[in-house]
Amino acid sequence: MISRSAAVLPKTVTLRPTLVATVVEDGAVLLDLDSKYFYALNESAWAVVQLFETTAASVDAVLAQCARWGSKDDAAVRAFLEQLTEQQIVEECGAGDPLPQVPFNGEWCSPVMRRQAEPLQNIVTSAFDPSIPLAE
Repeated sequence: MISRSAAVLPKTVTLRPTLVATVVEDGAVLLDLDSKYFYALNESAWAVVQLFETTAASVDAVLAQCARWGSKDDAAVRAFLEQLTEQQIVEECGAGDPLPQVPFNGEWCSPVMRRQAEPLQNIVTSAFDPSIPLAE
């Protein structure tokens, strides 16, 4: 029987080139330059994303690497990969290369990604916006 995740996940994925990452103390923040949404990733999620930051990675290779890092829950990792696919953080690509060496020294927990409520253009206002009164 094919699980829902197996039917949704592409076989091999890579990070979309329009994403910019900033490493923070407990993970990373991704900015999607197309949608202007920020995504906060915990330390485990950031480690997973780094696996396909510079190359394509197969889902099976990612699951195996997560197990080496201490994951005991393939379903949680698959759900995270599915979320990355649904949010269009990753895209399907051809055959994967060998995984890069990504150091992960923290304690493994389920990977979590949270998208900010509004895109950047709804948060940041322009100093030249005529609807904003000038300071006197």
